[in-house]
Amino acid sequence: MDPVLIYVGRQKDGCTYQLHPSSRTRIQKKFPDAHIAPSVFVGYETQSDFEMVHGPLWEQVAQILTGLNLTEIESLGGFKIFDPTTGREVQKVV
Repeated sequence: MDPVLIYVGRQKDGCTYQLHPSSRTRIQKKFPDAHIAPSVFVGYETQSDFEMVHGPLWEQVAQILTGLNLTEIESLGGFKIFDPTTGREVQKVV
């Protein structure tokens, strides 16, 4: 099963995270009562802070976006943070 796909968009002062539309649909089908957030913004002081500041927060970002706990996210195959601008996977948590 493919993990829940979370897109990250980087800006000079932080990153915006949002669910890929197909992941949103999967969550809504399996967990119709989930409160899905449209996006989450996490700021940082410098670009070099990205992984230091954001890395420890990725599980929390996934929970806020999906409205699910980690066990429920795991039942969907975990999650993957993907940067569509660079075409690179930033993090995968299964």
